[in-house]
Amino acid sequence: MGGAGGLLAHPHQHGIRSLIRVDNLLAAFAWLVVAFLIIYPLSFLVVDSFRVAGSDRFGLQNYRAFFSEPYYMGAFLKTFMLSGLVLLTTTVLGLPLAYILARYRLRGQTVFTALTILPIVLPAYAGAFAWVVFFGRFGTLNLLLMQWGIISRPINFISGLHGVVFMQAIHLLPFMVLSLLAAFTSIDPDLEEAAEVEGASGIRRFFTVTLPLCTPSYLAGAILVFLWPFTDWLTPMIFGVIDLLPSIAYINIAYHFTDVGRKYMGIVSVVLSSGVCVAAFLLLKAWVERKRYTGLSKGTTLGGRTIRPKPLVRVASYLYMLFVSALVLLIPIVLGLSGFSRRWVLTPFPQHWTLDNFRTIFTGATRLISNSFLFSGVALGIGVLFGLLMAYLIVRTKALGRSGLEFVSTLMLVFPGVAVGVAYLTAFWHGIPLATHWMVMPLALFVRRMPYFQRMAHAAYQQLDPCLEEAAEVAGASKLRTFLTISLPLLLKGIFVGVIMFFIMAFQEISTAIFLYRGGWETLPVGLYLNWHRGMEFGFAAALAFMMVVIVFVMLMVAAKIGGGVLNVAWGSSGRGK
Repeated sequence: MGGAGGLLAHPHQHGIRSLIRVDNLLAAFAWLVVAFLIIYPLSFLVVDSFRVAGSDRFGLQNYRAFFSEPYYMGAFLKTFMLSGLVLLTTTVLGLPLAYILARYRLRGQTVFTALTILPIVLPAYAGAFAWVVFFGRFGTLNLLLMQWGIISRPINFISGLHGVVFMQAIHLLPFMVLSLLAAFTSIDPDLEEAAEVEGASGIRRFFTVTLPLCTPSYLAGAILVFLWPFTDWLTPMIFGVIDLLPSIAYINIAYHFTDVGRKYMGIVSVVLSSGVCVAAFLLLKAWVERKRYTGLSKGTTLGGRTIRPKPLVRVASYLYMLFVSALVLLIPIVLGLSGFSRRWVLTPFPQHWTLDNFRTIFTGATRLISNSFLFSGVALGIGVLFGLLMAYLIVRTKALGRSGLEFVSTLMLVFPGVAVGVAYLTAFWHGIPLATHWMVMPLALFVRRMPYFQRMAHAAYQQLDPCLEEAAEVAGASKLRTFLTISLPLLLKGIFVGVIMFFIMAFQEISTAIFLYRGGWETLPVGLYLNWHRGMEFGFAAALAFMMVVIVFVMLMVAAKIGGGVLNVAWGSSGRGK
């Protein structure tokens, strides 16, 4: 009997071992891709930061020079200060907005939610251009206030650090709101109702029960917000702030023609920015995993607890949502007006209208559009295949190294785009001359934006009941057939949302592309920056930006319509589903 039992069990055990072997092979392939496209180029960046300028020696001279120079040390501390101010501002703006959207039954919530998410796909630099036109020293707002006799001299609304804070806060607002929405809608209503039964007021219940339970999701969004100033070099430059780590990195690396020492100061700035991002991410991950935020309950209702607000609260909620929506909509409106104007200088609104800016795009700058679609499309194809593989390995297998793959994927979400661009430029110029071929652009975009698709696929896999796949395998279906006939159809919604989000984020990428493009490889974002940088007519640059906004807005509406709760799951606490 024992022998017969062993013989009967043998085929099943053999199947399990074969499956484990296949999963490990897939994980090994994923690690090869990660090693070649991520670890290898980034290692060049780190090594270069220790290279002594004008020699083949290595040492700590570059870092000593950086921390001993008051200008660089001041920029390092100022970037930290900016991060704190942006996080504070985004929290103050996003917390009440997320609570209103999650808890109050109001008309038009779908529209307000879409407008809240819109900045995630609006390039921050495009928003900065629009705000300069509207809030600038001789922009629309100042000119109107002077015409009405309210002020006699222009007010500095945005030029300087405060302008950078508010622009970055608006751009990053969706990360905060989506994270908090995921938290508010997943809290068991019984916990809050129990606090109210015990006599807790609404405010006390919010700060003692609701807010603590939101901690993991809040921190998931907060870390992205806090680290953004260490990655954004263009927005501060538009507002006249250049003494920040990312801006110093770009200026020193891009304009080091006669001073090689500046180049290495730029590389050190990139490495330090990357180090801060990695360290902050690791500390946050360790802190969240050390605590428990679970509640002993039978489950939550779909969408969490919702209430009908009192009339005064209802009016205040609508006014607040309208205020935030106006700040967001100001960007595409100003860009549209600028794009269709012949000249907009020292007048509150354009005086002459034209289609010449868009005609120029479609006649003399079609390469910008075709390059953007080509590079983003190729990157998307690679990202979908690799992202699905990563999501499968992380969620559905126990393959060796899967935790490391998840860590690398999440880490790339907060890794500076400047670091990726400089790393690819240094690693793939000599030896492996990939940087001399246009394929380097989509590969860099794939590495930069892959986490956006992978998170969506991950969230979709978490919402898919494994029993369905197991039933197909028990019935005799192979792993591949199970994926194609069972998993893939059920994952399509999440995959489609991930495809759109990946393409949108790759389409607007400039931090990486600005270091890698060569003549003829310019994309829409690069063309926009070059036209602004060269001091050409703003109308043409605004038309480019407006076109980008229209393209990504249409894609975002499709994603919001089809995605349902996938966006919330993807941007909530990463550990929620485990």
